Amino acid sequence: MPIFKYKVRDKDGGILTGTLEGTDVGTIVERLDLLGYVPITIQEAKGVKASGAAPSGGMMATLNRAFAQKVKPTDVVNFTRQFVTLHKAGLPMLSAIAALQNQTRNKTLVNALDLIRKDLMGGASLSAAMAKHPAIFNELYVNSIWAGETGGVLDDILLRLVELLEHERKMRSEVMSALRYPIMVIIAFGGAVVVLSAFVLPKFIDMIAKVGAKTPLPTKILILFTNFMKHYWGIVFLAIGGVAALFYLFLRTKDGRYWWDKTKLKIPIFGDILYKMTLSRFSRMFETLDRTGLPILRSLALVGKTTGNVWVGGAIDKLSESVRRGRGLAAPMRESGVFPPMVVQMVATGEESGALDEMLRQVSEYYDQEVEYAVKNLTSMIEPILLLVLGGGVVFLIIAIIAPYMSILSSFGSEQQGGGVVPQ
Repeated sequence: MPIFKYKVRDKDGGILTGTLEGTDVGTIVERLDLLGYVPITIQEAKGVKASGAAPSGGMMATLNRAFAQKVKPTDVVNFTRQFVTLHKAGLPMLSAIAALQNQTRNKTLVNALDLIRKDLMGGASLSAAMAKHPAIFNELYVNSIWAGETGGVLDDILLRLVELLEHERKMRSEVMSALRYPIMVIIAFGGAVVVLSAFVLPKFIDMIAKVGAKTPLPTKILILFTNFMKHYWGIVFLAIGGVAALFYLFLRTKDGRYWWDKTKLKIPIFGDILYKMTLSRFSRMFETLDRTGLPILRSLALVGKTTGNVWVGGAIDKLSESVRRGRGLAAPMRESGVFPPMVVQMVATGEESGALDEMLRQVSEYYDQEVEYAVKNLTSMIEPILLLVLGGGVVFLIIAIIAPYMSILSSFGSEQQGGGVVPQ
């Protein structure tokens, strides 16, 4: 099918260019007219790929992707905030994306927006176009856009996305700030272990061998570990890399993703934060869709895709089956074991009073506050564990280093008492 290059004018008078695939010029004119554009020129372009085609492969393309400018979370937040403003103002989607493309400084995001705009011109949905750029728009983002398109509430979903992205960016920043000190301490401790094992401990071992003293058990363990790493460090790192690769491939499977999404919510300290964030997403998205008047089954089907957790999403899908049989929401939520009693009680109250969306909003706000509180107290939760682990490590290290010295002194003392001569 031939490719046609076009130049069009949007309703605000802006000039847009691109390519479309079609049988003839008349087909291209009809498609542009449906999109609200006035054609200026349309001509067949031989040897040109259609807009939105997958980028060509090759070494140069791979290198370009590898060294491409990274899109930061703040870039995505700013794009989403500006996009919702333009979209709510009534600007056509293609014109809004073209305007944002001209305003964006991040080259990687600019290129992605260009491909998204071309995909939209080719008839793709916004969620489908964004799904081609997972490094920029993650699964939660794409599924939220899809829910907004399907439910006809894209403006509301975009507003929720801005709030969600801002909230998660803030949480991520606070978590990294809380972990900065523990990470520095662990690195410093690891450096001390390497220096002592490589330069101090061998001298003590030589002296122990000369005087015939006994090597303490902690010292033997540290020596064995040091020698093992010295001779087999390459195999160790390859094994770690292999396990990491297999784990990554496992997570790419359906069962692996389900297992990990369920398991990570049970990780001490961090799992509780992730769990509360997931419940907040569920409540916020469900409230948004329910407020628009969508049937509850339709809302649940859309919400299940936007939680960012396959395990919780599966529980929401099961809720749909129970609701379809006329059981309501509260009872199956209680039986699922996924939702805490407070959420179940709030939903039950909402069903009885006819104010489900208001109850869901309160649940979302409650868990947002809980997450903020947990993150702010993250340092105080980590410090006791860090002190316990590092304290044990320091005690072991002191025993492993000091014990040989004491053993040598004890041998010298025995020789003196036995009339021996202390070596100079």
